[in-house]
Amino acid sequence: MCVLLPRVATAQEKLLHGRVLDEATARPLEGAHIRILDRAGGVVTDAQGRFHLPWDQRSVITLQVTHLGYEQLVHRMDTRSHDGSAPLVLTMKRGAKELAPFVVGVRKPEVVYQRQDLHVGGYHANARGLWVLVYERPQLLHREENAGEQLYRNARLHLLDTAFQERASIALPGMVRRLVHDHRHRTIVEGKELAWMAEVDDEGIRLARMDRRTLREEVLPWTDSIPGFLLGNNGSAAWPAFDHFAYDPAPDSVHIICSVKDEFVMELFRSQYKYMSGRDKVMAMDMELATGIDREVIAGYMTGFQHDPFFKVPYAPLFVVRDTLCVFDHTGMRLRRFSMQRAPLGDVPLVHQREKGWRKQLVQDPASERIFAVYTRNASTWLREVDAANGQVGSAFKLSYPFPEEIQVFDGHVYYVYRPHGSTQHRTLYREALR
Repeated sequence: MCVLLPRVATAQEKLLHGRVLDEATARPLEGAHIRILDRAGGVVTDAQGRFHLPWDQRSVITLQVTHLGYEQLVHRMDTRSHDGSAPLVLTMKRGAKELAPFVVGVRKPEVVYQRQDLHVGGYHANARGLWVLVYERPQLLHREENAGEQLYRNARLHLLDTAFQERASIALPGMVRRLVHDHRHRTIVEGKELAWMAEVDDEGIRLARMDRRTLREEVLPWTDSIPGFLLGNNGSAAWPAFDHFAYDPAPDSVHIICSVKDEFVMELFRSQYKYMSGRDKVMAMDMELATGIDREVIAGYMTGFQHDPFFKVPYAPLFVVRDTLCVFDHTGMRLRRFSMQRAPLGDVPLVHQREKGWRKQLVQDPASERIFAVYTRNASTWLREVDAANGQVGSAFKLSYPFPEEIQVFDGHVYYVYRPHGSTQHRTLYREALR
């Protein structure tokens, strides 16, 4: 089977080298987390306090350094005076974290965005703030290939600050499908024909146009990044297997991290050849000679098995948790762990997928890198944290409202869209603090 890898739509990044030390003792700090403020992800220092952080050659960057038991360090650096040739040394002060007071009472969700004239169609939180896609009324598509898909006409994009006050707003051109983001958590509006990268400056929100094909083939396949590599996969909605891989832009090389396959569905897919007519089998054999693709694979597509109720694509997302690549292989019922150099670190069994009510969804908090499994049962929805080290799950956090939509977690809060059934209330964005 021929696999086409997506191309890269970002510039090559350099590496910033440095060390993090205790200010009082000058001892290296292991486990300090360093990131650039206006982008997601980051790196963790090793036993000697060393780190290697990718940056995209901007003249001024702001580094945020955090470590348990130390005060947060924010360091603004002008890269025109520091070209990266010498290691950057950062020192941290010891400090105590003050706990917020605990108030006994009924917990109520916090309203993030609510309007009497507008619905929330989607949202995305990143270092710039909270981006909210709003609309007056949807338009449904009725063509067979798009039946039931919803588009938004006369939609707007709002950017909210940390107090949920509107910082900027812009009308979106054309018909809008949804909000998505790239591997650096930059907000992207996907339209019917085009897409737009959203950025903000002193003059407001700016939209950089891109072709929707570019978005689908060159941007969205890249899900995350680690120093020197982009992370992505070649998953397809019509094939029961895919590879997770790391792409190195410098030599233009791809390194397979692991392969995921649903053995049972694959066997069903390939077995369709046995039930074809003699004429169709001859066609499949001729196509095998012409393309080099196995006749049984060709037969599976010829019979349209990818549309069969028994067909499903493996659910195996990859998350970066500190210095570990974690592949949650639900088909194999195991958590597969790899180092930043793609070396296997061993597998552990998964527990959450065996529990009743799991709705086949994992979400990650990009700020803390914590991972949560989402469950729904008896009109209730709750989250449980999944330990990326051993696959075990923590206590349940139940959401206040039933059947929430668009669940995301950011900076220790769970966000979701909800409208009471049968109510005239417009779709509203809420959040609740995770305990």
